[in-house]
Amino acid sequence: MNYRLSAITLLFFLSIFTANAQQELGLHFMDDIWQASQTNPAMMNKHKLSVALPGVAAGFYNPAFSINDALHNRNGGTVINLDDIIPELDDQNQLFGEFQADILGAAYRFGNIQAGVSWSVRGSAYSDYTREMLDVLWNGNAGYIGETVNVAADFQFTLYNEIGISGAYNWKDKLTFGAKLKLLNGLSDLSTDRDNQTLSLGTSDDVYQSSFTTDFIFRRSGFASVDGAYELLDGLQLYDFNVDGNSGFGFDFGVTANLIDKLTLSVSVIDLGRIKWDTEARHYGTRGKYNYGGLDLFSYASADTIDSDRLTQDLKEIADTIGAILDIRIISEEAYTTPLHTRGYLSGSYKLMDDLTVGALFYLENTRLGMQPGFALSARKKFNKWVTVGATYAMRNNRFNSLGLNATGHLGPVQIYLASDNVTAAVNPYGSKNFNFRGGINLVFGKS
Repeated sequence: MNYRLSAITLLFFLSIFTANAQQELGLHFMDDIWQASQTNPAMMNKHKLSVALPGVAAGFYNPAFSINDALHNRNGGTVINLDDIIPELDDQNQLFGEFQADILGAAYRFGNIQAGVSWSVRGSAYSDYTREMLDVLWNGNAGYIGETVNVAADFQFTLYNEIGISGAYNWKDKLTFGAKLKLLNGLSDLSTDRDNQTLSLGTSDDVYQSSFTTDFIFRRSGFASVDGAYELLDGLQLYDFNVDGNSGFGFDFGVTANLIDKLTLSVSVIDLGRIKWDTEARHYGTRGKYNYGGLDLFSYASADTIDSDRLTQDLKEIADTIGAILDIRIISEEAYTTPLHTRGYLSGSYKLMDDLTVGALFYLENTRLGMQPGFALSARKKFNKWVTVGATYAMRNNRFNSLGLNATGHLGPVQIYLASDNVTAAVNPYGSKNFNFRGGINLVFGKS
């Protein structure tokens, strides 16, 4: 495999298009399904036995712009145009993406105690990029004469198995304590080293000479090519555990309190932990500097022709020189660790009527850039013994712009659930800056 070509292509692709989405906020209020305990392990099941059949959750969050923002009609066609977007970007901009496949799970409640096990495959993608990076890629460096700008992007792509063992204890119907231990097995990781993230472009204000300087390190463990990814996914190898490497632990804990009639308070911290990547771990680095004085295009032209062969050859030599500078090579094979994105929930729910509950939630996620907050208001109504419907109105990135819906249906022992924090994305996907969806089926037996 040509690592240099593949890595260069990947770096620039990820820098622009990479899309860890925040955990769903509406799920926290769906206390009639066991999956709500993923936000607080102290949320005890309302049934004696719940069996979670395969379910899926996925989402993305791009606060900078939507797809429609970047598309314009021109001469009867649609073209990409970032001229109006770039000036409105923040200095640092993030994109998040997340996927979770809940393979199987079960929880059994006996009296004041509940025990559960679960198996999920989780994947996340994250990228942080500067406004200058996108500006240089779109408009060139003419706007940065006499300046040096860093066009590096921070990114992390992680895929891992999670086996969870959980327990909860209810004390006198007042306080419930819960915890979950998660055994982690990393399948693949590709991430930058935050201490070495320099891809800078400098432009002289004298002769407009450009210089490109690199000091950039990223790590990977697991598959290193498209073929490797295909082999991993083929034949359900995704669910094979490598017990000898890429191991880690995660921990969730939470408390719920019913100290006042009809009012339930909840606090939890989830995804405390990390994964140590030591199976085929590689650190790749690129370091170098290239000064480029430009091309005199008039030297390639005569009265009515252009020496295209010589121009092509010189351009090829420039590309080869830049490629040599970006000589991405293995600099070490040491193991490394990546932390989980720890999340915190603080909420309150009040039962206005027997069939109507309202609530509010404050949420924090510790990403590679620091704390990312969220806030949501919720209302859930039980229409009969078969259907419960809820709605959320959420704030992210300092904007209240997400209307969510969720529903739970019961058909005998079959429990079907659906949830999304932003339903407008379903009718206008290209105009939305965030979207998530969760759906699945449980089998439930008996009342607790």
